[in-house]
Amino acid sequence: MDVLHTQTTAESHQSQQRTCENCGEYVTKQFVRVFGANDGSVYGCMSCSTGRDLRDGGASQPSQ
Repeated sequence: MDVLHTQTTAESHQSQQRTCENCGEYVTKQFVRVFGANDGSVYGCMSCSTGRDLRDGGASQPSQ
């Protein structure tokens, strides 16, 4: 898994929060709010995770 580097501009920071850290796919702000971690990170999305994994909290924590 790649580690995100801190960017100084708000636009770059916002775009980082809106991508899956597992596969890099775009995710919506609502997806991050519902399935992501409290810090705005998303470690799984509909492209790389199953619905069951997302429902069980799989997007809010890095895979092992």
